[in-house]
Amino acid sequence: MASGLGVIIIAVLAAAAAADVPDQSTHHVVGGDDGWGPALDVTAWLSGRVFRVGDKILFKKSGTDESVVELRGPEEFLKCNLTNPIRMYTEEVSHVALEEEGVRYFVSGNLESCKKGLKFPVSVQSPAAKDWKPQPNPYGPPSPPFDPTPAFWPPPPFHPSAAASLKGASGVVAAGLLIWCMGGVSL
Repeated sequence: MASGLGVIIIAVLAAAAAADVPDQSTHHVVGGDDGWGPALDVTAWLSGRVFRVGDKILFKKSGTDESVVELRGPEEFLKCNLTNPIRMYTEEVSHVALEEEGVRYFVSGNLESCKKGLKFPVSVQSPAAKDWKPQPNPYGPPSPPFDPTPAFWPPPPFHPSAAASLKGASGVVAAGLLIWCMGGVSL
């Protein structure tokens, strides 16, 4: 009977360890109900937002012909150089998955709208970056000359502690103990 109780305890611990990490992804709807378009206040929309690996960005057109273009780097972003994009999102509703850390650059496909400020960078952080605080948006209303301060952009990468790495290992250890207790592995 005592070994049966031990198996139950280990099974409960294994299940708790496996269920310990809930899905915390966020769906960021650009512009909220108003959507993506010339009326979007990019600074207000970005204020306080933190983008993490696993999050999604949703671009909804606001009734205008404003496509979304993803650019390769900061130079193209600052100059609204649309000649060599990574991707163009032309659908009425476009979903963008944030699958890895780094900075991504989104601008309007309309050159004039881009030059008027319909653009923003997305600094994608590790999902374990709990202590990271959003940086002030260096892209306030654009005014010539437009030169972002490097101290704000992009934020430094976050490196999770060893404790965050061990959290996932606890489920493996619990599963191993469960198999051992059930007599699946002889030592």
